Amino acid sequence: MEYMPILVSLPQEDEDVKGIFSPDGDIAFREIPTQQLKENLSKVCQGVAETLSEVKRVGDFKLKEVTIQVEVTAEGGVELIGTAKMGGKGAITLTFAE
Repeated sequence: MEYMPILVSLPQEDEDVKGIFSPDGDIAFREIPTQQLKENLSKVCQGVAETLSEVKRVGDFKLKEVTIQVEVTAEGGVELIGTAKMGGKGAITLTFAE
């Protein structure tokens, strides 16, 4: 099995999962299985594609590109970042173009 070393923010002891509104936790390298990352990233991308499938126009404008940011969790999950405050904190930027 192949692994990818990823620097992640660890959840606090009283948290199940690190969230965007959680206080900063410890940072550590984790060896995340590449297959797990592939599957989780694929789920996020499919969800984005499905969500945007009917959004072709915004008023008189045609939607050409969508940019989102995701974060890899300590457990190997891939989560969509829903706030601009997180930008620049190690997020992965995905750009979908027509």
